[in-house]
Amino acid sequence: MIVLHTRIRGAREAAGYTREQFAELVNVSVSYMAEVERGRTGVSVKTLTAICRVLGLSADYLLFGAPRSADERILEKWRRLDAKYHPLVEHLLNDLLALEAGKS
Repeated sequence: MIVLHTRIRGAREAAGYTREQFAELVNVSVSYMAEVERGRTGVSVKTLTAICRVLGLSADYLLFGAPRSADERILEKWRRLDAKYHPLVEHLLNDLLALEAGKS
């Protein structure tokens, strides 16, 4: 059974963060984050909220492993993307939608 600490570590790795980078973004020490990822210590609501924000994940997913839809996975990636790239991605999506509309 996958539990909170396993989901946190997996999501961090999937996002491409080192433990050091992630701990800095969450505003905790690297040693504390290592203990969390090993399941040796719990997290406060404040820390869980920061982890969710940095990873673009819901607390439901981290706590309970609620499956995420494809839309939610895309939205998570959007949230992690630097805002300066949002117009570029939106333009790309509009172009793809226009291509799809032209197929009809």
